Amino acid sequence: METTSFSSQTSHDNSFLTTSSEKSFRIRNNPTSISKKQSVTEKESRPSNDLIHTPVFNKNVEDRPLIDQGLDITRHKARLENRQVKDKSYYMGLLYRKGYEIGAEIKKLMKKIQFMKADQSTYISCKQKAENQASELKHLQAILSDYNLIDDMYNTDTDIDELIQELQTIKTENELENAEVEKLFELNKKKEDLIRELETDISQEKYVADILSETSSPNLKNRYKNLRKMDEELKVNQIKLEEELKMLKTKKKNLEDECISLGRSETYSLIQKLNEGQIKRDSLTKEHFVNDRSIMLKKKREYNDLIKCLGNQTRNVKLQVQKIQSELDSINKKSESVQAERVQKMSKLQNREMTIDNFLATYPEKQAMLVNQLTEFQNKIKMLLEKMSSQLNFDGLGGNRNDLKNGSMEEDKEQIAEEQKAKVLLKKEILELMAKDELEDRLEEEIMKLKEEILTKKNEIDNFSNTKDLEKQFEAKKKELLLQAENVRLQRDAYDTVIKDLQKKCETLESWLQKNDVNKELIKLEKEWHYLEQNNFEMKEFLDEAKASGDYFTVKDTVMDMTRQLNETLLEI
Repeated sequence: METTSFSSQTSHDNSFLTTSSEKSFRIRNNPTSISKKQSVTEKESRPSNDLIHTPVFNKNVEDRPLIDQGLDITRHKARLENRQVKDKSYYMGLLYRKGYEIGAEIKKLMKKIQFMKADQSTYISCKQKAENQASELKHLQAILSDYNLIDDMYNTDTDIDELIQELQTIKTENELENAEVEKLFELNKKKEDLIRELETDISQEKYVADILSETSSPNLKNRYKNLRKMDEELKVNQIKLEEELKMLKTKKKNLEDECISLGRSETYSLIQKLNEGQIKRDSLTKEHFVNDRSIMLKKKREYNDLIKCLGNQTRNVKLQVQKIQSELDSINKKSESVQAERVQKMSKLQNREMTIDNFLATYPEKQAMLVNQLTEFQNKIKMLLEKMSSQLNFDGLGGNRNDLKNGSMEEDKEQIAEEQKAKVLLKKEILELMAKDELEDRLEEEIMKLKEEILTKKNEIDNFSNTKDLEKQFEAKKKELLLQAENVRLQRDAYDTVIKDLQKKCETLESWLQKNDVNKELIKLEKEWHYLEQNNFEMKEFLDEAKASGDYFTVKDTVMDMTRQLNETLLEI
């Protein structure tokens, strides 16, 4: 096809040349052309590049711009732009030239399509390889996870019985899942058999319907035709819906492919990580001595941790023993103090009882004496009141005072002295009575308190009367505490022996590490590492200081503040 198109283009070009030469000869002999030759000769005399056709297809097809009609070809000056008459042959030449250009472009596009197909084929093969590698990677990851699980179990010292139990549980779960899968497979088979039976029934019914339609009346035929049309329309709708469903499925597949592409990128990253892990593993196998040192250091740390734990346990045991001994001492002190308090309180109670008994024995005699004194004082008061009333009556009758003065002065003095004595005695007796009432109230309160104390002390005496039981409890507790103390001592001795053995092992390991060359090299490297860290820290501080000093924003803020201040000063001026 390409050769035929090329030959047709060459024949058209030849015809174009013949026609153009004939027409140019005719145009030159025309009188109108002769008048215009003067203007044309100047142009023809110049070396024009218009006749030279520059190649259009140096650019790639992807880089060339597009328009609504297709590719936008860069426009050059036409070969026959300066023709005076643009007739049919001129436009035919333009069309042939454009066709040639389009043919060349089609060739290049076909080459691009072939390259794209080759890329697609390589992409499919790479895709299949990637899928195979991903499946292999999954399988290897599963194996690696199994090995990691075994390693973890070995490190954690898991029991074989637990592993056997887990294996049995997993087996039972697998058996249940296999039974479910078999059930689903049987159900699927049954459904497929039902579908086949239904398809055979449908074909038989169609055959019967065709026979009935041929043998039936015209009305039934028309009805059957209408139903067939309806059936066809429904089938068409079904086909359309199926096509839409296919489109949706394709969209779903595209989306899944995009997701898978993301998964592939993740797999590639995981493959890279796996390669890096393999490289690290190789480096670790080379650095076997370093690993041995790290293992020894780990063991040393474990032994130190054990020693610390044992020391903490011994300290706790000692503290417990001290607490128990302090409790025993406190119990002994409390029992002694309780006994001393008991003796003191009993003596106080006995003294109080003696005083109360004496008071109660003398109380009626004292009461009778006080009652007699009260009656005497009352009689005296009555006598004095009678005398005073008689004197007042005598003054009211108007007796001569001067006559009475000399005779009754002595009597008045005696009466006044007696009255004063009586008043003093009354005050004393009233005070004594008040004091006695207060004493009676206090005694009643004390008696009530003493009764309550007697009851409490009786209860305490009843509680402490069973001294034998208390002594038995005390002895039993003492025995238990002594047994605990002996057990603690035995544990302490065992821990001491273990600690000594571990210390010996640690000393041997430390001596071995000090003699080891790898340890010396590592110590040197650690010192160098600390020195480099110090240098890095100093460099960071220097950089921070340099950034702070050469910060653009701080300088900008200062400059802006200075400009504002200058503007304010200028405005003030």
